[in-house]
Amino acid sequence: MDDKITRPSAADDGPDRPLRRTGDEPPESLLDADAAAATGTVTGFAGPDQHVGSPSYAFAGFWIRALATLLDGLLLTGLTLLVFNPLRRALGVEAALFSLVDGLEMLVDFLYMILLTWWSGQTLGKVITGIRVISARQPRGNLTIGQVLLREIVGKLLSGLPLGLGYMWAGWHPKKQAWHDLIAKTYVVRERR
Repeated sequence: MDDKITRPSAADDGPDRPLRRTGDEPPESLLDADAAAATGTVTGFAGPDQHVGSPSYAFAGFWIRALATLLDGLLLTGLTLLVFNPLRRALGVEAALFSLVDGLEMLVDFLYMILLTWWSGQTLGKVITGIRVISARQPRGNLTIGQVLLREIVGKLLSGLPLGLGYMWAGWHPKKQAWHDLIAKTYVVRERR
């Protein structure tokens, strides 16, 4: 049986005609931007020049993203309890004062979110839940450091200001984008396993 993807002939060419398989390449989802919005799936990236054979992704909704954030929070809280609180006690730092240890803790939290998201698109919470942040502007979904900084600092600040409305936006947006995703032009997608 043929499984290669080919274009229909000019006689059958029309906007609603699907591509046909005629060789041994694996079939891939070839959704356009409107179909992606309707089905919650993005092929490769959401640009006008999607490529045959690019991977397809399902958008990650609000609850799976909330779980990933909760897991990251638990990890960072554990780090505080196991490392930074004993360090504060050892140095005799008062709880009411902002100290060098507090600054170090904030820096570690900041670097955890920024560097892991930039490097792999995933924090440990996202790895556990099987989701990833990808760029809507890049063919492979690779994030730039500018996108990550815009998303994690400016975007998340704005998403949280009106009682978390920007975060909840992912629950009803067609492409499951929160405000910080819209600002930085990113998607959060489920990993293919």
